[in-house]
Amino acid sequence: MDFAPILTAGEMRAADQAAARDLGVPTLLLMENAGRGVADVARRERGAAGGPVALVCGPGSNGGDGLVAARHLLVAGVPIRVLLSGSPAQARGDAAVALAALQRLGVPVEDGSTWLDPAAWQSRLDGAAVVVDALFGTGFHGQARGPAAAAIAAMNQVAARKLAVDVPSGLDADTGRAAGPVFRADVTATMGARKIGLAVEGAGPAGRVEVIDLGVPVARAEGAARAFWLDEPGVAARAPRRAADAHKGSSGHLLVVAGSAGKTGAALLVGRSALRGGAGLVTVASTEAGQAALDAKAVEVMTAHYADADDPAAGAATPALEALAAGMQAMAVGPGIPTGAGMRAVVRDLAGRLPLPMVVDADGLNALGTDAAAILAAAPAARVLTPHPGEMSRLLGRSIAEVQADRVGQARGLAQAARAVVVLKGARTVIAAPDGRVFINPTACAALATAGSGDVLCGLVGAMLARRLDPLAAAQVAVFAHGLAGQDVAERFGDGTLSGDLPDAIARVLARLAR
Repeated sequence: MDFAPILTAGEMRAADQAAARDLGVPTLLLMENAGRGVADVARRERGAAGGPVALVCGPGSNGGDGLVAARHLLVAGVPIRVLLSGSPAQARGDAAVALAALQRLGVPVEDGSTWLDPAAWQSRLDGAAVVVDALFGTGFHGQARGPAAAAIAAMNQVAARKLAVDVPSGLDADTGRAAGPVFRADVTATMGARKIGLAVEGAGPAGRVEVIDLGVPVARAEGAARAFWLDEPGVAARAPRRAADAHKGSSGHLLVVAGSAGKTGAALLVGRSALRGGAGLVTVASTEAGQAALDAKAVEVMTAHYADADDPAAGAATPALEALAAGMQAMAVGPGIPTGAGMRAVVRDLAGRLPLPMVVDADGLNALGTDAAAILAAAPAARVLTPHPGEMSRLLGRSIAEVQADRVGQARGLAQAARAVVVLKGARTVIAAPDGRVFINPTACAALATAGSGDVLCGLVGAMLARRLDPLAAAQVAVFAHGLAGQDVAERFGDGTLSGDLPDAIARVLARLAR
């Protein structure tokens, strides 16, 4: 099952143009479908409230969607107020047609082109049950000014449900960033498909996002979407299922290289998560001191050690790990490992040439550093990298601010250069494939902001690789299930959630997905 596309502003324009050129669907009909969809959302948001729906419209296509919505609300018997941020003469194209139709119905349309004070707007918005922002659409860049800025400030202050058309005005549809005032919506009715700017920020100004069906398939656009929205049906279709005659050997054996003296908790979280993720066997390899500590704690996982020293020399540790990896299906490397030069050499060597699917996390990523792409590009088996923004900054040699300013672009660039699947963690985790496709995960919650959560994800990705999923599907299933597990335990423990609570929840989530 395919995932729903997420489009850039340019890709959405291409979709509209393809509908007109290839299907013969006029852009005015697309606006009609958009406005009808906005009106449907506005009616639901209004509910049983008695107040009017106030629509604040710009002169372009976004404003046209709002004007069409006003007409549909009027026909449905919903009281409306229509305010323009520019003079009626500024309406252009299909928006001018929508405005003329509304005026022929006798609807008063107020000209707000001289209202530079938010109070002028607020006096006309007070008492509304729903305020609809139809000022700027996906073509907006920069900063709202003049009457539009005043309107945004006033709409944000009104005690009403707030509905944005396509994207909240002031928001860049491609980056999810705002350079100036931005409308803060309770719900955004976006056209045809989610936009990148609505997807990358989990706590952005868009609120709940509803996709309005325009009656044309956006996949027909030239330069088809390269970003997609993970959802439960698509993930469930990719989730592994054990055969009726399965045994521990057929369910995959994962080698976990993790832990050291004082850091065995990370290793245990990886191992337990892998088992709850369905791996048949898990062996956790650590230093000699790390193994001794693990043996005092571990139950289901097996243990081994690959070196006597806390910072093992590559010449001794590498052959030991290669021997342990023989016959296994996948490897997870990094959480809690020693951080000295010897272990750094071990990780870089094995990541570059071991013919075994591998997920690299935590200090394993730090060992690769800015050489990650050069080391991994020729690796003989799949590699999955799972950095948080700080680790990503060290992989790229860029600041965390630069990483966060373009999460999709940074993840995509590293995935292509390293020929690896990159999982850039965050409130909206980004999964980038080497072919340029990107997948954004909607399942996450603040309860996952706790020590060890990333170790659990590492183990789950490792389990999926051991169960012979391809690396992209392994990342998709693991990230989505990890987020759902976080939501599950947050209902019980809230901010007191521990990473150790997650593996059992992961097993419940995967059982549901596999039904």
